[in-house]
Amino acid sequence: MYEKILIATDGSATSMNSSRSGIKLAKFLGSEVVVLYVINEMAISRVIAAMIGRGFAQEDLRRALKASAEEVVSEVCKMGEAAGVRVEPLIKEGDPASRIVDTAEIEGADLILMGSHGEGGLSSKLIGSVAQKVLNWSSVPVMIVR
Repeated sequence: MYEKILIATDGSATSMNSSRSGIKLAKFLGSEVVVLYVINEMAISRVIAAMIGRGFAQEDLRRALKASAEEVVSEVCKMGEAAGVRVEPLIKEGDPASRIVDTAEIEGADLILMGSHGEGGLSSKLIGSVAQKVLNWSSVPVMIVR
């Protein structure tokens, strides 16, 4: 049914929970997985502007953000390895919703799986803005995990 699942994660508790669900689904279906972490360009701009004023170098901050992203995708890859699921890690920069939808198309994903809301999400919201945009823009099915 779904041969390739794109799991979008940002490292938040909700997205790591959805990643575990995605790995279980992939194992059950015999699917391949692409795990995608998008470094939010708006968040980068705000963090860099704030930290440069405190004496931090821009490149050091970018490296730290990339290292954090690598840790998150590595954790999902380990989940896949433990379950016997092939997982391809990807890290991109940009607008998260756009990158998720574009990557699903480029990678030939049959399904996008993501958390209902990630970093900075308010528990009172039914669904986060990134998830809502992906639902609206995607040409492939989207599974939202709470």
